[in-house]
Amino acid sequence: MKRYLEMWIYLGAMIALSHLVVVEGHARVDLERRLAIEPRELYRTLARSRNAVQVVDMRPDLASGYEESHVPGAVPLPSCDEGRAPAAARGRILRSVPTVVISAQGGGPEEHACVDRFTSARALAGGMEAWSAASLPEDSGEYAPPSVRAGGGCL
Repeated sequence: MKRYLEMWIYLGAMIALSHLVVVEGHARVDLERRLAIEPRELYRTLARSRNAVQVVDMRPDLASGYEESHVPGAVPLPSCDEGRAPAAARGRILRSVPTVVISAQGGGPEEHACVDRFTSARALAGGMEAWSAASLPEDSGEYAPPSVRAGGGCL
């Protein structure tokens, strides 16, 4: 009888601990969604090739927004609408990978709604304006998916 009691106590403790881990994980994800990432911190993250982060540029105008200047490697997703994304970019937008969402100036309800569409996402503090003001590297031109032959890359 004592063995069964110990087993049930152990099982109950494991279930309680598992529940706490899940609750803590959800709380962390919610907190990260509310905390924007600073441009220099994103630059350091992108410079470390071990860290896989997807960068999504949600500025609504491709011609005078994304194509004029964007964070290197950013995938265009105008207004966070896959239907408006270039055909080459549509299959590259993954909802389940860590993501940084970039808007023009940072903040706003559209940016928050876009962040919420991803499993683990943060916004870029100050948007593309802050990235440019920090004099960090920028690319320009139409979106082109990374080449298989590229062998990685650096900023």
